[in-house]
Amino acid sequence: MSSLQWLVALVALGGIAGCAVAWRRWRAERRELARVRGTFARYVAPSVVDVLLARKDERLFTGRAVRATVLVCRIRNFAHFIEPLSPEETLRYLNEFYGLAGTAIQRHRGIIDSFLGDGIVGVFGVPLDNPTQEDDALQAALALVRHVVAMRKRWERQHRKPFTIGIGINTGEMIAGDAGFRDRREFTVVGSEATFAHRLQEAAFALNAFIVASRATCESLASEYKLVPVSGVPLPGVRRLLDAFVVRARLRGAEQFTVPSDAMVETTIEPAAAAASAAGAPFAAHSATGTTTPAPVATTPKPPEPEPPVARPRVRPSSTRTTATATTTACGPAMPELRHGWMFAQDDAKPILPEPPPPRATYEDRGGSFEL
Repeated sequence: MSSLQWLVALVALGGIAGCAVAWRRWRAERRELARVRGTFARYVAPSVVDVLLARKDERLFTGRAVRATVLVCRIRNFAHFIEPLSPEETLRYLNEFYGLAGTAIQRHRGIIDSFLGDGIVGVFGVPLDNPTQEDDALQAALALVRHVVAMRKRWERQHRKPFTIGIGINTGEMIAGDAGFRDRREFTVVGSEATFAHRLQEAAFALNAFIVASRATCESLASEYKLVPVSGVPLPGVRRLLDAFVVRARLRGAEQFTVPSDAMVETTIEPAAAAASAAGAPFAAHSATGTTTPAPVATTPKPPEPEPPVARPRVRPSSTRTTATATTTACGPAMPELRHGWMFAQDDAKPILPEPPPPRATYEDRGGSFEL
């Protein structure tokens, strides 16, 4: 073989090796793109995923210090709320709540950090920097509250009892990155400032308020929102007192927020009896010769079950005990007074042991300060 032939053969082998290397690199890039899309598509809007893919930032999954805003929203007294409900009814409520909350967070440039058993955690300012993250978080919280309140009419028409929510918002320095173990990893934010948002959410229940946001979140937006200062409340799990605001409304530029028709999905529940019959259907009938014949399958659809009756609060007995039955009015049975206004009704459940005395704090409202 001549030297020219050897040279051609070497060039051909080099071309084949180069093609193999390029193909392997292309496969690796495709796997990385699939990983990024699979990780963030569950938490952020598709447009944000496209921006992340276009950047090709190698630090997406690297833990780094960021300034972010965390929104924590939970359903008030959820354990007591679902006690009389079936698992199907409980899951229906959760899907409706997740549809409202997830849409509100993503519409205002936030990501879904995690789903709680009775709530949701959203983060603003990661993985993309957002100079208006505080305003976006407050707008998302107000939109969520507005539509949970609007859902009460729908639940009343369906003879279902309504629930209410409490939201805590905090802004500060946190660590954002990929966390987990070998078989499951997720993008999340951690740190004391993230924990403080959870404590603010608990304070919202204690203050009988919808939204409680920290001073770090509200200090630059004092002229755009109706804020009521709250101070001096000890918070469990953190070594600082509550210094925050109850957020009442946005004073200007309120955005009209609508929920897409497909946002609130319903999970299909297979009845236990149908599942058992389906599992035993191939072996349900046997002929005299020992062969198995399939069981007949019913084709008539099962009629929907009626909605459960609406839950009515119990009438509290009067101190005089003049009669054992509740008095009636022209509109029907008398209803108990709500001690804390129209927002939250008093729970019927009473603790076995007495609660400790509540801590003293100041809650300034209507031009004056009130002691809690």
